[in-house]
Amino acid sequence: MHQHQLTCSDRGFTLAELLVALVLFGIVSTAIYQLLVNNQRMYRQQTQRIELSDNVRSAVAILPTDLRELDAQDPRGSDIYAMTDSSITYRAMRTLRWVCVSQDSTAMLYLDTTQVGLRGFNSTYDSVLVFADHNTMLTKDDEWLHADITSTPQAANDCAGKSSRRVNINRYLAVGDDVMQGSPVRGFEVVRVTSYQDMAGVTWMGMQRLAKSGTWDALEPLVGPLEAGGLQFAYYDSTGAVTVNPALVASVQITVIGRTSQLVNLSSGTMGYLVDTLVTQVALRNSR
Repeated sequence: MHQHQLTCSDRGFTLAELLVALVLFGIVSTAIYQLLVNNQRMYRQQTQRIELSDNVRSAVAILPTDLRELDAQDPRGSDIYAMTDSSITYRAMRTLRWVCVSQDSTAMLYLDTTQVGLRGFNSTYDSVLVFADHNTMLTKDDEWLHADITSTPQAANDCAGKSSRRVNINRYLAVGDDVMQGSPVRGFEVVRVTSYQDMAGVTWMGMQRLAKSGTWDALEPLVGPLEAGGLQFAYYDSTGAVTVNPALVASVQITVIGRTSQLVNLSSGTMGYLVDTLVTQVALRNSR
């Protein structure tokens, strides 16, 4: 009778071997799972950190562009209309054009077609500052004449037969105003930048425009979310002292405290928001 001899390849696994294999498999699986979870947490945290960094930098990139254009010492009134520690209302310069024909005794501007700025004139929101040179040998008598735009620019050929734009304004440029060819015309709108809370109680930095009819547009979010009290303004005069007088402001300090939009794992092991703070100081035009 033939007898079959068991070889190693014919043997099955013992219960002890199966238990050891299962334990090892569990340990490896747990380690891999933990690694994947940690990688996911790190990815989410880094994504939120990058978003937060971009957020606060956007805030201090938007405002300085506007604030550098402001002139607090304008004899006809500061470009800053109102200011608090969490909001500022000011003339925001939006476009720059040049007069193409010396003007007087008219309520119309004749402008070159060349334009610099964010956009063209908007008669609903915009007013203009028109540069008057007066005595060309002096600078102390130069001034910016203020006027409202009463119509959108119309195409014309007033510049020695060349293409131009006619803009109606609400005042006459009388003889003696000295608005000469090449005089700059700055178009501006009145805006308010402030912190506010949305329906969920989250703090944002927003901007709204003031129509010349006297009504404010709805707030538009610019940057957020922020920490509570995450938008702060401080105002300084030419000596570096804090001031509450819009006519004396020489620089504005902006503090933005942003936070992530989602909860992340903090180094303490708890869930919370990442927070980042950025401070910048902006000198106003003609500050002294």
